[in-house]
Amino acid sequence: MTNAALSALIERVKAEAATRTPAHQPLSRPALQLPGDSGRVRARGLQQTSASPADVGVERFMLGDNDDFIDEAYRYLLGRESDDSGRRHYRAQLANGVSRLSIAAKLRLSREGRNRGTGTDGLKWAMALTAFDSALRPLRMSFVTRSAMRRLERRVSKRAALLECWRAIEDIEARLDEHKAHVETSIETAVATARAAVAKAAQDESLVSQQVLDRYYLAFEDANRGSQESVSAKLAVYNDWLGTRVPGRRGLQHAIVDIGSGRGEWLAYVSAKHFDAVGVDANPVMVDMCTARGFDVQCMDALGYLRSLPSRSVGAVTGFHIIEHLPFDYLYALVAECNRVLVDGGSVLFETPNPENVLVGSHTFYHDFTHRNPVTPSAITFLLQYHGFDDIDIIRSSPYPEEAKVPGNDPLTERVNGHLCGPQDFAVTGRKARAAGDLV
Repeated sequence: MTNAALSALIERVKAEAATRTPAHQPLSRPALQLPGDSGRVRARGLQQTSASPADVGVERFMLGDNDDFIDEAYRYLLGRESDDSGRRHYRAQLANGVSRLSIAAKLRLSREGRNRGTGTDGLKWAMALTAFDSALRPLRMSFVTRSAMRRLERRVSKRAALLECWRAIEDIEARLDEHKAHVETSIETAVATARAAVAKAAQDESLVSQQVLDRYYLAFEDANRGSQESVSAKLAVYNDWLGTRVPGRRGLQHAIVDIGSGRGEWLAYVSAKHFDAVGVDANPVMVDMCTARGFDVQCMDALGYLRSLPSRSVGAVTGFHIIEHLPFDYLYALVAECNRVLVDGGSVLFETPNPENVLVGSHTFYHDFTHRNPVTPSAITFLLQYHGFDDIDIIRSSPYPEEAKVPGNDPLTERVNGHLCGPQDFAVTGRKARAAGDLV
């Protein structure tokens, strides 16, 4: 064949391919588009797109067995189901080594395929090569296009395998999401059931009523804290504090608020010194006892009572053997409320068992089942400082009697007696910082 004749043949093939390929779809290198845009999975070197399965391209024909391929190609390229004769025809071609890509191109170039005009990325090259192969076959030069078709087939097969992986990954992700939702629902149900059981148990609890426990605690106080007279005698250690740290100005809602007032020993002591005082206790048995003695005592939660008071309306807040009963978050909030309700220059005083005494910290502290943990002087001092109190002082009191001490006056004996027989209680006092020009 002359060069002129070959050039004319090539031009004719180009013209025929142009008539069989839509003008708005120029020949281009096939690109893999993968369905889904979950953002959770990426293959090295590939960019996931938001294409739907309909946008996937020729890779869709490479999946499944031969019958699956034929059926899918018919549906997508011809818009109908495959017929028996067509299936037999293309099965035979596949058995003779014709590639799936070539068969898809032939379907698309058929009259039925051209009328439907389905655009498929990656198939345009196959269509052009098929047309070129048809033109060259009479000249026995079709080996050129067959070689190119094989290369294209291998490329598309790799993309089809990737597509299958993507579909498997998305299926796994969907199942994982379903399993996660099921687990979360199961956990929520279990938690709700447990909470309901706890609430019901608390509601139906009938082992011991709170009223019985309140009476027990009064009896415990009477048996272990000492008589009211003996306790009142110990309170004289705070005379200096009363005289110097409790503001005497008029117009306060209360001079002293005593939280956890118990049997009323402190209320009796300060009332005898002509201080206006109100008590707060959550034990109605204790409140009834104090009320019967003529004291003003509110039966309610201490923190709730303080929060009901106006700011800067109280001269002093006291609490005897109360802070060791409180969880830390409650104690923290209590100290903050004390600072708020106190007038500038007002004071707090909290007495508690002294864990510096080894016998107290390791033994006698735990006589009371309602004690949570010992409070050290350092810990409560820092808490007051943190909330803005100054002039903090520690007052230690109630040492063991002399006859309980180890005989001797040498340094070692004195040190042992200090740890074992020292003060059984201590009180921390602090003052709310006084504003400039404030009068006491």
